[in-house]
Amino acid sequence: MVQDSAMACRQSSGCAVLGMAVAIVVALGLLAPYTTEGSDRFDVVSGVIEAPMFKGKTPLERLTLAADLLRANKLKHSDMSFPLLDWADQYLREPTEPLERLQRWATLTNEDKFSNLRIPRDFLNRMLLAEYLVNQTEYLKFSPYEKLALLGKLEQEKLVDWSVALAYARIYAGGVIVGSKDFKNTSPSEALRRLKELQDAGLVGWHYRVPSEGVLAAEALALDGEYQRTDYSGRLRKLEALEKEGLISSLTRKELEKLPAWRLLVDDPSFLRAAPAERKDRILRLKNQDLISGSTYSDLMAVFGPLALASPSGSKPTPVPRKATPQAK
Repeated sequence: MVQDSAMACRQSSGCAVLGMAVAIVVALGLLAPYTTEGSDRFDVVSGVIEAPMFKGKTPLERLTLAADLLRANKLKHSDMSFPLLDWADQYLREPTEPLERLQRWATLTNEDKFSNLRIPRDFLNRMLLAEYLVNQTEYLKFSPYEKLALLGKLEQEKLVDWSVALAYARIYAGGVIVGSKDFKNTSPSEALRRLKELQDAGLVGWHYRVPSEGVLAAEALALDGEYQRTDYSGRLRKLEALEKEGLISSLTRKELEKLPAWRLLVDDPSFLRAAPAERKDRILRLKNQDLISGSTYSDLMAVFGPLALASPSGSKPTPVPRKATPQAK
């Protein structure tokens, strides 16, 4: 009986492994038609967004398949930066509870099978953490010491990325170190204004401001009900306004706008059906309307821009050897 059970288990495991291998091989074959004839340029719309092997799958299934294909060098990281960000965010936000989302982030970050995925894990953690802190705890009423203690506890539970924890420490540890006892609770939006004033006065540098404004902007947006309810265009317009006011830098704006900009395009069926040149015009209009920054425009054009002209498929003619000229003696 035990031997029969063991044999069944081995057969079941073997079938599972074989099934996974077959699925990957099929996916590799399906990718073949999505390059331009005579060119190595990959079409991300037909090859990923609308591809049968990805379409209709759960975010986790898409991430798993993408990891396998990238590992097999059948996809390029440069083609997958936007889709991976989108799928990872969808996967992390499947639970409704903010703390569960952070726990899912920890799982995604520590899974070996996803280690080759170039996902902005620090950015995703910063946004999820801000939503948890401002909506699910008394964080906004805490003293700097209490805030550090809460963040330290979450970091011990591996729910906070090290770079995010460092950014928070830069903000609050100074007050604790110098022995500050009195403090006035400041909203994240007001804190962004004070941070700008400090840099304008030359009292803090760029390397302090950028990581600090990253966590403060995440908190401000998590508290902004209008931002949370609006559509992708509205979110992009809000980020543009924050940069024009000098409350966030161009680096922070680019980081925050990538996801709404991507979804604004790929959630529109007419954009996906359009020819590459038409997609280029659509992206250019977003830039001309100041809905996206020049940097994000360049990134989107690298993914969706017109395909490069295919090189001739035939072999080049072999040049006729020249007859050697007699050398004068």
